[in-house]
Amino acid sequence: MALSRSLAQVPSSDGEENFVLETRSQERNSTSFEEKMEGKRRKRKMVYQESDDDEEEKERNQEDEERKEAGEKSHGVKPVGEPVKVTGKGKERIIHYRQFEYGGNRYHLEDSVLLNPQPDSEKPYVAFIKDITQRNDGRMMIMVQWFYRPEEAEKKGGGNWVANDTREVFYSFHCDDADAESVMHRCVVYFVPAHKQLPKRKQNPGFIVRKVYDTDEKKLRKLTDKDYEVEVQHEIDLLVEKSMSRLGDLPDLETEENVEKTKRSSRKVISLKSITSSHEAEKKATEESLKTTNDFNADNNPEGTK
Repeated sequence: MALSRSLAQVPSSDGEENFVLETRSQERNSTSFEEKMEGKRRKRKMVYQESDDDEEEKERNQEDEERKEAGEKSHGVKPVGEPVKVTGKGKERIIHYRQFEYGGNRYHLEDSVLLNPQPDSEKPYVAFIKDITQRNDGRMMIMVQWFYRPEEAEKKGGGNWVANDTREVFYSFHCDDADAESVMHRCVVYFVPAHKQLPKRKQNPGFIVRKVYDTDEKKLRKLTDKDYEVEVQHEIDLLVEKSMSRLGDLPDLETEENVEKTKRSSRKVISLKSITSSHEAEKKATEESLKTTNDFNADNNPEGTK
């Protein structure tokens, strides 16, 4: 602590006597002995206060260690590494970490994971880990950012949104706290731009994201939307960039416009081939006609005959 370093040089009681003698011998010093001693007493109180703070810090560290052990014994989940930060006080004190261990697996911030569903749900929930914390009772918690399966994404007028592929889930900005022990295992989520073809299932197994689900308006948005805030659009762009670096160069999706261009180009090639074939046929016919004429002349005009 900076405070303890700055106060470590406060004179002891023997130094106070020397200080008094020195003060009496310096007549030009306008500060009275009583004032100086009062200042010394105030400093001494601060030293005592600092000592109390150190003891409290030791007690907090001991409580943190006990809390780690209690959490691991009761829940099988334990934090890994040094804390990132501490928020709250007393019973509301929360310690934040970058990673945790559960079931022999280690999970980090920004990992995409599957979570155990509620009893009435058949499919696991899909989410990003955005925060890892340990509460006062030792319980490990995670804050997750949800993905929505099509059957989970409700429309404003009723019903659910439909996806074009069974692998597709919708990204959202909806976050909740969940028990760390609800994590099943990691999963893979690819953010694919609308103009790109989907990756092959066997080569790149995992979930696909092409739309964002607005949980307030209950509607779908594109990965690129002019209504997004700059920070939100930047976040999505980074996820797309990360996915594309893993997938490689995906072919462009064939749109109706591209298909029509391909058809027109094919028609031009066919027409060009027809013209070429016609010219070749005419050339061949001319050559055959010329040969026939020459043969006729040779037959009717024997060599040496005029």
